[in-house]
Amino acid sequence: MKWEIKQFNSLVSTNTTAREYPAGTIVMAETQTGGRGRYGRIWQSPRGNLYVSFVFESNPMRDQYLSFLTGLALAESLPEFNVRLKWPNDVLLEGKKVAGILLENAGDKIIVGIGVNLVNNPDKNMLYPTANLGGRLSPIGLVKRLMIQYEALFAVFEKKGFNKIRARWLDLATGVGETISVHLPTEELIGTFHGISDEGALLLKTGKKVRSITAGDVFLI
Repeated sequence: MKWEIKQFNSLVSTNTTAREYPAGTIVMAETQTGGRGRYGRIWQSPRGNLYVSFVFESNPMRDQYLSFLTGLALAESLPEFNVRLKWPNDVLLEGKKVAGILLENAGDKIIVGIGVNLVNNPDKNMLYPTANLGGRLSPIGLVKRLMIQYEALFAVFEKKGFNKIRARWLDLATGVGETISVHLPTEELIGTFHGISDEGALLLKTGKKVRSITAGDVFLI
């Protein structure tokens, strides 16, 4: 895909602005005044970090797997940091959250927002402990890496489907085969991270049963 990069000093949210642009656009901002994460949580956006949204044409065969493709693209863009992936869409550095992903539908487009703590990380009132990459990469430098990784992974997906992507994602995932806690809106579940389903759901083994979970907050125990 041929990309066009739009760079801004400050936006309310790169995901919000990205809705105004066609597929093939990358929207970047030095800071956000209303950055958000999953479930409407605030995404703190000090200058120096990466705040970017990729605009993709909606593809029913691929959309449900974009969080895995994005997480894998991001992890493989950071080989020098030995990062790990956490279901459904977090990237960890030494067990601490260093990046997050937010997907939003926009008609015939899908917006993939990515926030990476390049130089700063919030350390108060956070759901998970956080880390940063120590300023070793620039925002535009990481975006260029992501563009390359997206192209490569989309080619793999088109040829070999989700099974190949899932295998590579699980190789980098944290908590597989271990006891985890999954927080749902009305309950907390504890079990063994048993894998990922064909649809991308987390498989949680509790006793002799395996439960398929499509959304929730995962904590390592």
